[in-house]
Amino acid sequence: MRATPLDRAENRWYQVFDNPSPLLKQAPTVIATVVAAILTWWVPDLPISRIAPAVAGVAVVLVATVVAAVLTVRGVHEGWVVLLIPIVDIAGLGLFRTGTGGPASLFSSLVLLPVVWLAAAPGIRWVFVVGGLTSIALLMPYFTDPPETSVEWLRGVVGPLVFSAVAAVINQLSRQQRMRVEQAEELVAERTRSLSENVAMIVQLRDKERQYRELLDSFESLWSSITAQAVIATDRGGIVTAWNPGAVRLLGLPVDEALGGIRIDRFFSSAALSMLAADNAESPHAVDGLPMADGALAPGIRALFAQADAGLTVDGDIEVVTAGGTTVPARVTVSPHKDGAGAQQGYLFVLTDETRAVEVARMKDEFVGMISHELRTPLSAIIGFLDLLQNDPAQPLTDDQQEFVGIIERNAQRLLNLVGDLLFTAQVESGRFPLEREEADVAALVRSAVASAGPHAQREGIELVAEVEPGAVPVFIDAGRVGQAIDNLLSNAIKFTPRGGTVTARVRAVDGGVEFSIADTGVGIPEDEQGMLFTRFFRASTATRNAVPGVGLGLTITRAIVLAHGGTMEVSSQEGVGTEFRFILPAAPRTEVLMSLSRAD
Repeated sequence: MRATPLDRAENRWYQVFDNPSPLLKQAPTVIATVVAAILTWWVPDLPISRIAPAVAGVAVVLVATVVAAVLTVRGVHEGWVVLLIPIVDIAGLGLFRTGTGGPASLFSSLVLLPVVWLAAAPGIRWVFVVGGLTSIALLMPYFTDPPETSVEWLRGVVGPLVFSAVAAVINQLSRQQRMRVEQAEELVAERTRSLSENVAMIVQLRDKERQYRELLDSFESLWSSITAQAVIATDRGGIVTAWNPGAVRLLGLPVDEALGGIRIDRFFSSAALSMLAADNAESPHAVDGLPMADGALAPGIRALFAQADAGLTVDGDIEVVTAGGTTVPARVTVSPHKDGAGAQQGYLFVLTDETRAVEVARMKDEFVGMISHELRTPLSAIIGFLDLLQNDPAQPLTDDQQEFVGIIERNAQRLLNLVGDLLFTAQVESGRFPLEREEADVAALVRSAVASAGPHAQREGIELVAEVEPGAVPVFIDAGRVGQAIDNLLSNAIKFTPRGGTVTARVRAVDGGVEFSIADTGVGIPEDEQGMLFTRFFRASTATRNAVPGVGLGLTITRAIVLAHGGTMEVSSQEGVGTEFRFILPAAPRTEVLMSLSRAD
């Protein structure tokens, strides 16, 4: 609303009187004095008893007015110099009163004008100054013409008391007014500060809103660009709450349909969920306490949720079912979905299509199997004819020829073993891994493996120790395959242990099975490489630095044998100290066996 000219004039008027200048304060006194002088001159009934004091009084008031004008021009509105003006006025009005009738003067009340000014000054002391000055002003006529009665003297005392009382009231009112003004100024200042803070907060909020919009735009752009993986968010009951373009591409369900109350277990095959439930059947983490939308959520999904709630890594291969009913191999990762305050809102699924990877692995395995099979026949023939050549009595070989044929035979045998390993890994990958289980004494199996590796260890200057319980330890296993696993671990331990070291093979009965352990005092394995040990053709940096021969299939085969028996395998190693491989086999075979190496990895 715009201010009118009248409003602006009124504001200027208030500004003048809110902080009056000395001249403005002096104006009532000088005007009243001039009017009184004019009246005394023109009105015959107002006699001038003494002309000199009357004129002197008017002159003093005029001089005080000139001083007030000077101070006003200089901008001096406060201070003791300004308060000298009403003090001089009181003296001048006392002289004027003396010259215009003395105690009976009609103009005695004019003293009240400078009294009001002086009494309004800060401090109670001015009340006493008023009392003293008005006493002098009222008693001035008595200095030249003393009164004859005590009543007349009393008039000179009572008057100052009245002026002092008036001054005290004015002083108190002025003090209260100043306090109110100060409080009002403080309130205005506080409101100004609050307004400034509010303005700053609004600017900050606008800036935060701009940043939030930028982040939201970036998130939406990022969310829309994720097409290689399906990212799905659910609530704690498994109901889908977010569905990215990658999920649309992989599972073939539009976003609006996916967000229509669909549960996540719809997109996993029953066989895969059953396997998940079986894998987590002995998990120490409860799944029944999860808040579910209803009791029909698949146990496999509940097991995944329980692992995620427990802070465990949930990452594995599984088949997902698309909206069209087809199954797709995928890699699934499950993690808790939390809000900004850290409260869990549900779960986050990340699915990666593994169709191409599975097909490439299948083609690679088929190629390896085919090449291995084609190489095995000629290698067997080469080894057979080398044997005939060495043992032909009709054409005996010379010593040099026997040495050369021996070298050829050893290398051909190495190639045949490598081909056998490749065929074995191809069988594992394809899920066609045969086991011929029978009851076997694993203690005797370890002793036999240590005895077979003894000459190798002796040549390398390594002490080979077997720590085996004296009695038999019967277990239902494929003795040939388990013996192969122990041989692989012993061979590795001997290869990676420097001369003078020790390799120890142990076996002991544990709850529900037996535990095998092969420990060495060798070069060890870097911690960041231990997770890759069971990957085909992987060789640790310590192996390459020390030029240890090998192709990186032994540990892969060993783990496949252990997993095929339903067992578990782990490794602990410290670089420069040694390595220990441990695996546990159940005493009886499990009803389900994980045959896929991709599953094992």
